[in-house]
Amino acid sequence: MSTQMNRDVSCPHCGAAVKTRMYPGIGADESPELREHVLDETLFDWKCPACGYEAELVYPCLYHDKEHNFMVYVVPNGNECEIASVDVSKEFPQLSGMRKRVVISLAGLKEKILIFEAGLDDTAVELTKLALTDVAAQKHGAVVDSCYFCSADEEAERITFSFFLHGESKPVVQGTRMDVYRKSLEIVESIGRPGEEFCAVDAGAAQQILRAYRGED
Repeated sequence: MSTQMNRDVSCPHCGAAVKTRMYPGIGADESPELREHVLDETLFDWKCPACGYEAELVYPCLYHDKEHNFMVYVVPNGNECEIASVDVSKEFPQLSGMRKRVVISLAGLKEKILIFEAGLDDTAVELTKLALTDVAAQKHGAVVDSCYFCSADEEAERITFSFFLHGESKPVVQGTRMDVYRKSLEIVESIGRPGEEFCAVDAGAAQQILRAYRGED
């Protein structure tokens, strides 16, 4: 179920207090229009009516999708303590079996939505990204600042990602065969998936799994 609230936000440019609608809870099944605004990256846009200052307003938000069986908690400051302190499986038994993730950015939220709606394993996707990052860096002769999943096409046997290169404002798209994802999935299945609690599945998690697979831990 989606929840909303109104709060005064002080404009960092002119100081005006702006009554702002926020969505601490987003239910994709009940509010598909909110899902669309997350994916088109407009839901968290904020504009001061007094001076016209524009910004992306990021705040803690829980996104849940019953149909695709996942929940994503946006924690802007990267602090998971408020979630880690709750034993989700005991406190909320109705959530048992749902994939529960923590992200620190709205881009991370959008990526998780795209991954899970595509029916993919996000840990295997992170391993695939890890394998492609060096390839993209060498191909374009630049450091990769970040990478996000774009799409997967089973018929075309392609999975694609957007790579943001250091010093460049626009991303470059890099694709590879779905076989690379499937091999990554085999590695994940051999090591084990995340448990019942909220957790961050990102590049760091992928590196840990890869080290465990190689017997380095």
